[in-house]
Amino acid sequence: MQTIMKYFNRFEIKYQISLRERDNFINFIEPFTYLDTHTKNGRDYEIRSLYFESPFGTSLLEKQFGVGIRKKLRIRYYPDFYENDEPLAFIELKKKINENVAKRRIIVPLTDSMRILNNESNTSREFYKNATADDRETLNEIWYLYKKFNLKPACIVSYKRQAFLSKLEQTLRVTFDTNVFVRNYNFDLQYGGGSRYIVPRGISIMEIKFNTFVPHWVIKIIQKNDFLQYKISKFAMGLEKTKIFGVS
Repeated sequence: MQTIMKYFNRFEIKYQISLRERDNFINFIEPFTYLDTHTKNGRDYEIRSLYFESPFGTSLLEKQFGVGIRKKLRIRYYPDFYENDEPLAFIELKKKINENVAKRRIIVPLTDSMRILNNESNTSREFYKNATADDRETLNEIWYLYKKFNLKPACIVSYKRQAFLSKLEQTLRVTFDTNVFVRNYNFDLQYGGGSRYIVPRGISIMEIKFNTFVPHWVIKIIQKNDFLQYKISKFAMGLEKTKIFGVS
């Protein structure tokens, strides 16, 4: 299995663009970038994320009211991510402070992921016993959040991602997410993607991800295309689309 990053601390800037604008942007950046190694078909790969929410919609309310520091819990699954024929998943804790994103995650067997979230289960105890010190620290934080807010599965968000890494700056990553779907039933991540579009079919969500600064050549391309920053949360929009917590 290739080396997988478990800890992130970076900035993310999002844009909502048309597919034509996406394709033009990719043409501009291709000489300076290479495809993410997760890409299986020379073009993109699928991501499915199961998001958790409190009975009172705490995360959604924090997003709507613009709370500066927010935390989200999710299980992220890549359909092509296996080890010894065992489907794997990430249990992720994502903390956002304005545009800064800090993420911690552990790799678990997909079939055990829900049991590991319950720190009173035998599966979680056994996993914790064999985990590294860093993974134990992450698990303790995940379990605290899970119990404190009585988190439950809320929705699955799925999409196709094209991801490009810079040849010049090691920490720069540009992603394009299309066919963004949501569903609020059958929380089995192997079941498939969502059933309702979160954004219109002809729209792509572009994200510029970086550690310290956006390279000048990227800024010039963004300015040339007149792209405007667009604050969007797939999770929050997914809840809104499925009318969870009485959102109209």
